[in-house]
Amino acid sequence: MKNKIALITLVFYTVSMVYGQTANEQWDSYIASYENGTPGSTTIRMDLIDHSPVSDFEHVLVTGLTYETSREDGFPEKKTFTLLHKVEDELTELIGRQTKVLLVGSFTHKKERLQYYYLTDPTGIKEKLEEFYTENYPDYEYYIHLKADSLWSYYTDFLYPNEDIKNYMGDQSVVANLEEAGDKLIKKRRVDHWLYFKTETDLKKCEAEVAQLDFTIEFSGTNKKSELPFELRIWRNDKVDINSIYPITTSLRKIAKINHGTYDGWETSVEK
Repeated sequence: MKNKIALITLVFYTVSMVYGQTANEQWDSYIASYENGTPGSTTIRMDLIDHSPVSDFEHVLVTGLTYETSREDGFPEKKTFTLLHKVEDELTELIGRQTKVLLVGSFTHKKERLQYYYLTDPTGIKEKLEEFYTENYPDYEYYIHLKADSLWSYYTDFLYPNEDIKNYMGDQSVVANLEEAGDKLIKKRRVDHWLYFKTETDLKKCEAEVAQLDFTIEFSGTNKKSELPFELRIWRNDKVDINSIYPITTSLRKIAKINHGTYDGWETSVEK
């Protein structure tokens, strides 16, 4: 498994149908940096994190094709991407005829597109895949990796986004909603932030720190409905494109954590 080194950017979306998903499935995507700074794109079924490891699905299968591309980032061009999606649909159907299967994600990196499946019974799968690739895609190199993974480490430790990426995804989701509402993300505007703390002492320490960063204190006091009962609500005029807002929220998360609290997000108005 590869290690995520640093976040580059992120593509966040919620789709109605991916890989034949049902209404209860949630698929998201992100791009991160890996070995030697090369970008990799991950698409993952997020909702399984609350259920992993899924009982009886104790074998992981990683399989896919190597492709050619002229793109410097190593990602496939449109025509190739269409082919890879066709291959993925065929793989999912083929594997599903052999055993119970859960498709949990895909990873695109350095001219290779790999699908991640969890299976109940791996018997004969490798041979079926070798036959599939040889007969249908003889001009492509293929990859097959099959092993026991009862703890679902490939899903939780590699595919699933780390905390920094999840925070980025949350910010990007708000930004995407603004864009969908017609916001060009050009104007500065009031941006409200929420932070919560265990004690009033922690709240007051954080309040002093954010005041030095030119934030205005909108509210500082108790909130009995919150698990952490001391709420700090602040605001400042800022730009809200992802490259502007993410450093701001990252800083506020760090300040909240130092003071034994938590950062709980931001909101703003749509500016057209």
